[in-house]
Amino acid sequence: MKRFLALLTALVLFAACAGAESTAAETAAPAAADTVLNPGKLESKTVSWYVGDKAHLVSDDHAMTLWFSPNAPDLPYIDLTDWASIATYVATNMGTKPGYELKVTTDDAAKTVTVTRENGYDAVFNFDDGTVSFLDYVAFVSSPHIAYLDVAGVENEPGEDPTLLKVVNHRSRYGNYTVLNLADYDIPMIVQDGKYILPLQTLSALFFAGVGAPFFYNGVNVFVSAGGEMHNPLTALQQNIASIATPELEAAMEAYQGSEDEKLAFLLDEVSKLSEEGAAIVDNFRKALANTLYPVYASVPTAKRSEDMIIYGYNELCFELDNFYGLKEAHSITNFNTFFQQTGLVKGLMDPDPAVADAAIAELTRYWFDDMHSSFNAASCYTEETPDATFGYSTLTSSHWEESAKAARKLYPDASKPYFECGDTAYVTFDGFDIAETEDGSDFPDYYALQKADKLPMDTMGLIIHAHQQITRENSPIKNVVLDLSCNGGGIATVAAFTLCWFLGDAQVSQHHTFTDAQSTITYRADVNLDHEFDEKDTLAGRGLKLYCLISPTSFSCGNLVPWGFKENGDVTLLGKTSGGGSCVVLHMSTAWGTYYQISGPKRLAFVKNGSYYDVDRGVEPDHIIDSYEHFYDREALTKYINSLY
Repeated sequence: MKRFLALLTALVLFAACAGAESTAAETAAPAAADTVLNPGKLESKTVSWYVGDKAHLVSDDHAMTLWFSPNAPDLPYIDLTDWASIATYVATNMGTKPGYELKVTTDDAAKTVTVTRENGYDAVFNFDDGTVSFLDYVAFVSSPHIAYLDVAGVENEPGEDPTLLKVVNHRSRYGNYTVLNLADYDIPMIVQDGKYILPLQTLSALFFAGVGAPFFYNGVNVFVSAGGEMHNPLTALQQNIASIATPELEAAMEAYQGSEDEKLAFLLDEVSKLSEEGAAIVDNFRKALANTLYPVYASVPTAKRSEDMIIYGYNELCFELDNFYGLKEAHSITNFNTFFQQTGLVKGLMDPDPAVADAAIAELTRYWFDDMHSSFNAASCYTEETPDATFGYSTLTSSHWEESAKAARKLYPDASKPYFECGDTAYVTFDGFDIAETEDGSDFPDYYALQKADKLPMDTMGLIIHAHQQITRENSPIKNVVLDLSCNGGGIATVAAFTLCWFLGDAQVSQHHTFTDAQSTITYRADVNLDHEFDEKDTLAGRGLKLYCLISPTSFSCGNLVPWGFKENGDVTLLGKTSGGGSCVVLHMSTAWGTYYQISGPKRLAFVKNGSYYDVDRGVEPDHIIDSYEHFYDREALTKYINSLY
């Protein structure tokens, strides 16, 4: 646990660091784009690799062959034919149902390699002019079993029950034909011994950035991670402990003498004794430690970055962000090379020390992007340091709003109940769009079977199913239903679509893809009453009920998407303060030197008016403003107010 020492000081420093100001570097290093890489003759090396977590070490008969320049052992390349096999394996072993397949066609005379999906869409790599072209990038990276630009990821297979949600209508405008000039970014495209070779990181970005499954290389193995598998468990432990740390715990940690392993064992024991919350933090840490790839990935010695890695890593970062950062236009960024020079980040990003480069990534995502979807998740394997937490004004302001809302809610215990009836008004409250974990590791619980066994989980979908039963029961007194999203920071888009369907019946969700200009509007319907039918019995619409949604600046991401859906529909009244925004789907990414981070990706949620797509990032305004948070959560007073509106 080579990062444990940073944890010991984090409890004292975390709160102060969160508010620290960021300063640009005083001088900017020359742009890496001005330097041309010359890898020379590449040599091959066979490595083992993992997909998902520790339990999924890929068998030796499917080992990965990488290529390296003698000057850069930290910068792996891969042949496109080998890559096609790797990509197919990854796609079919990380949640995508069988069907994804890549076929490679080589034209040696033209020096082109065409990689074709089973759906007919292709990517053409031209090694002569240094380009890669896509007929439609969105279609090329999409799952073979979901609708085009479907943010909810609904998989409806013939003869199978959908997961409580189905697509009933789909309007799509397909994306532009796209040519990406890798030569402009000095990204090597190498023809050697009849093989067509590119950097592993570039192919990872082009094939899997769209689905958030970045690749990592630590000099020994390759790791493929989706979502949370590459988070540093110690960092998560550090942040969670900071929220409950007592002066006594801090003093005990500072005084304790022992090895790193002994210090960690002592810390876990002390945190477990603090409270039920402390015990849960320790339990979650141990579960993460048992499954996450990060401790294996980060087990290698620290090292400086090679000169080739510095140049390529910077250029590749510019390339990926130029194409995949969804709020580039909103931030007035023409290109990231210029942006990095304007902010001084170029100096850190081109430093040989990976810790300095990681700190620049942390500053970029937390301080400069400051969009609350972008974040630094885990340091490169080559550094011992996790950068201090520096946040921008918007993030700090949002944190202030959240603290104010939750403090006010504590004054009214009924406001924290997931389902609560106050006279003729039902309140349904949840702070995230969540799905319960499953024992078999599947994406969704079997709500049908769990309902029959009387074991329905009280995740968001389980709560909505329960609330629907209560509100529509025989002789129900309910006339008003209030969905309280005032502290809802977002979550799983599938669950957000399910929520919209519950209130509206047919619910539309629209998207604009900023990289390709593709657009889609998808209409969903949900089986809320679990009768395997998708009809009027599944929705609160059309029952003569008054429907409301309570929102605040803390209503973010999916907590912003749902009230926007209500606003667009017009049949739900919004109460409270303007929501917090958050229009882009999160994209999990890696740097070439192995940093794990996330950004607001190119899939940007939208509302449609007069046939045009508009961004929802600024939040949605309420129909009726409620100034005081205490008025949000005094359920009796709010019920009287609601009944006075009509």
